[in-house]
Amino acid sequence: MITFLYRHRLKPRLFSPAWVKTWLKRIWTLPGLLGYCLQTMRLRLRGAHIPASTVLAKLTVHGEAANLSVGECCCIGIATMQAHARIQIGDYVVINDGVRIITGSHDIHSPTYDHIFTPITIEDHAWIATDAMILKGVTIGRGAVVAAGAVVVKDVRPFAVVGGNPAKEIGTRNIPRFDYVPSSWFAPVMAWVGRNPALGSLTPAAESAAGIPASLPSPELASR
Repeated sequence: MITFLYRHRLKPRLFSPAWVKTWLKRIWTLPGLLGYCLQTMRLRLRGAHIPASTVLAKLTVHGEAANLSVGECCCIGIATMQAHARIQIGDYVVINDGVRIITGSHDIHSPTYDHIFTPITIEDHAWIATDAMILKGVTIGRGAVVAAGAVVVKDVRPFAVVGGNPAKEIGTRNIPRFDYVPSSWFAPVMAWVGRNPALGSLTPAAESAAGIPASLPSPELASR
């Protein structure tokens, strides 16, 4: 992560007031940044896929961490994931504090109380708000919003807004494009790259073929 931030850092004029202010912020927030790096390193050692551009505040993973794959530039707060089956999280996803993602349950009709494990997918630019719960087998569509405290038991279509227990559709997200970078909202990261930095884009041909917005990072960025 530190290498990624250094490559994409803000570059104010040397010894200018902005340069002094920027470096004071970087020094002040360094312990927090090192904490993010340690959190990511621990999960990577357990087999999770977490890119350098994504920030984890305090993620607890039960089960097989190797089942967890997180995309570019996500921000994940103080959350819990039960990775007994695959958890696939796309790019630019926001997961707030208190969120629980649960891939497992029990068969209520089984005399031996058998386990049931089913993958969960959260697509690009989705927002999972505070204290929401995502249950097994669910796909959260691209750009969808899960309201605070919602319990999601079935798929959410792209750009839908859902809330309640069980979660039901309560609206549609009306947004022409995505110009934000969630991982930049943490103070230790913002001190290096600013808020919502421009990190490059795919070529128009690649965007058309992949069906993804121009705000996604370039292949070069994704490989760093």
